[in-house]
Amino acid sequence: MPVYTKCNMTRMQHVLTYIVSGALLSTAVYLFYHIVILSVIVGFAGAVAVEKMYADKTIDKRQRELRLQFKEFLESMSVAVGAGNVEVQAIKSALKDLRIAYNENADIVKEVENILLQYEKGGKLLKDLFQDFADRSGIDDIQSFAAIYAVIEGKSDTFGDILMQTQQIIGDKIAIEQEIQTVITSAKSETNMMIVMPIIIVVAMSGMGGGLMDALFNTMVGHLVATVAIVIFAASYIYAVKVSDVKV
Repeated sequence: MPVYTKCNMTRMQHVLTYIVSGALLSTAVYLFYHIVILSVIVGFAGAVAVEKMYADKTIDKRQRELRLQFKEFLESMSVAVGAGNVEVQAIKSALKDLRIAYNENADIVKEVENILLQYEKGGKLLKDLFQDFADRSGIDDIQSFAAIYAVIEGKSDTFGDILMQTQQIIGDKIAIEQEIQTVITSAKSETNMMIVMPIIIVVAMSGMGGGLMDALFNTMVGHLVATVAIVIFAASYIYAVKVSDVKV
């Protein structure tokens, strides 16, 4: 079963991301320096960091989706338990709902199928299976549920209430996070525009002709100014991305 704290991109996807990032960065650098060799070296060197950032984003996106799917799983289990089903039957009922809501390749569907298979065919305890899922997920909410379940499994007649409370807590956290994301969406758009604007300005001024940008392309002072500007914009962009990455 997958470890959700690790990137699930294939080797080819990593390579393609690196090549595309390197080509785009090389083009951007060339617009500032007009030196092909330097542009290629700097572009593909910088692509290493860009590729890593993209890979980290895929991990974060997958975990966010899994947490939302897990919330749906708990909701379905709560309904099933409330209808008088025992824990295993509630998990099976929830799996049916998940198959309707998501496709067979959804992470939560595969995880619940694995839990039932290992429980029924492998003879493993549900608390151990939930704990294994939680450890691989790297998600606090799932880890909290696994810890709670390990304590109450087969010992509490208030399982349904605890399940509902856990689902409500996760739901509230997701709702708060979505509200925050809505607020900072415009800031993210401004951040993306910030990284594009210098390129647009340089291209526009270069197209005016008359040697307007010769001092930037052909002198050491021009190269120095371009370097400082690129470093400032890159640092500002990275800082803005980190600040806007809010987790609840």
